[in-house]
Amino acid sequence: MRAIVLVCLLQAVFGQDQTKFSWSGPVITQPTADPNLNKICSNDQGACGCCLMQKQMERMELVFNVTTKEMSQQLMNSKMTLNNIKNNRSAFSVALNNEKTLTCFGPMTEDRRVPYKYIFLNLGDSYNAQTGIFTAPSSGVYSLAATVYSLSPLDLPQATCAQLQVNGVAVAPLIEKNGLDSEDSSTVVIARHLKAGDQVSVSLLKGCNICDDTSHYNTFTGFLLYAAETA
Repeated sequence: MRAIVLVCLLQAVFGQDQTKFSWSGPVITQPTADPNLNKICSNDQGACGCCLMQKQMERMELVFNVTTKEMSQQLMNSKMTLNNIKNNRSAFSVALNNEKTLTCFGPMTEDRRVPYKYIFLNLGDSYNAQTGIFTAPSSGVYSLAATVYSLSPLDLPQATCAQLQVNGVAVAPLIEKNGLDSEDSSTVVIARHLKAGDQVSVSLLKGCNICDDTSHYNTFTGFLLYAAETA
């Protein structure tokens, strides 16, 4: 009796809905009976119960395998996405120098790219301290920022003036002409879509100078906000 009750419960839990629809409304259809199963059930109720349980277990195993395969595929896709994000990480932050005494760069007779030598961070090694150029490793939207500072002697009509450039073209000015005080500074922060290989730098304009020491008044910073092929 217990075996029969167990079989009935298993069939109630794992049995599939056999309801189908026609023009006359829903109808109940029964699956094609297995002649061997009927023969077993007519001779031995216990063997019949075991056979039904085996079929239900096979069905559960099939569902489990399909679900496991789908979950494994989703896990693999998630790992690939995470690895792609890690491989595309890019951030840098640099300062003009790290001298104990205030040291100036400029003035020059022509525009000159600023070579920021002191590196706070260079994640992805996309900033070149020798050239002062950051090269975008992948296409995406980047945050770019620069601050310039100068201590201007009395014989210089301009204290600090520079440009944030992408591929040698100015995209944002950093200009602070000498006023009543001897110190001048300027800051710019922008979000810019860059293509892989685009070069970002800061150019000091002719006749201007910038000065720095361990206080790191002059900084150049950028990082990838998110990857994107187009803006």
